[in-house]
Amino acid sequence: MYEKNNLRELHDWALNGHSCWVDFLGVAHYDYENEPINFESYGFIEMELFGKCLGIFSNNGYDEVTRLIDEVLEEIKEEETETETV
Repeated sequence: MYEKNNLRELHDWALNGHSCWVDFLGVAHYDYENEPINFESYGFIEMELFGKCLGIFSNNGYDEVTRLIDEVLEEIKEEETETETV
């Protein structure tokens, strides 16, 4: 759960207009077709959150990281659906 919380925190922070969530997804999914990450646009918070998410790979394999990302995306989708029905 702790690791999934790091992913969610990065996602939620990216809602402020930062690219850190999309950048992490590119790294996590080996998507090298995108532009290289421009860390010049990152501040302390973005670097810290991005680093925490990269740290997930230390304790888990690629499949587990992908599963956690999918869970976060599913939670977000469910929350958006709930908001639309209210």
